[in-house]
Amino acid sequence: MEFNIKFFALIIFVLILSACDPDPQATALKERWQNHDWSNNQPEIMLDINNDGEQERALLGVSDKTVIVSVFLQDDVTKIDFIELFVDKANQKNSICGTEATLTVESQKYPIRQKVSPTPRGYQYCPECRGLRVTDKKDCDPFHIYWDHSNQRLSWWRN
Repeated sequence: MEFNIKFFALIIFVLILSACDPDPQATALKERWQNHDWSNNQPEIMLDINNDGEQERALLGVSDKTVIVSVFLQDDVTKIDFIELFVDKANQKNSICGTEATLTVESQKYPIRQKVSPTPRGYQYCPECRGLRVTDKKDCDPFHIYWDHSNQRLSWWRN
């Protein structure tokens, strides 16, 4: 009898675990931006973008009109910051050339003066600093996503 109760409790526990959302962050993004495809985020991108000693998760969502770079600042699904880029908007600095975008981690250990001047507000470079890079399959300049230490939020620059 005692074995049956333990076995039954184990079955209930496994069923509860399987019913839980395996990726609550991706689910939260899908609910907020329903027209975006969030399926191309493997392998998972983790980085300490704000230099707080904790790893943050970055995800890329794509629709036919915008590309969204989202960063979860904590495990809590409500602590999110994002950058929204337009798709194929001529003469707009915050426009990416196509919807086939990719997201990668990039180092911020070197000054960027030779690439962009003046240095973007709040940008820091140091050996352990990391940012994100958004590229597409067309011949556009990439977007460089960084943590604006002055305003405590994500920001971006590009050539």
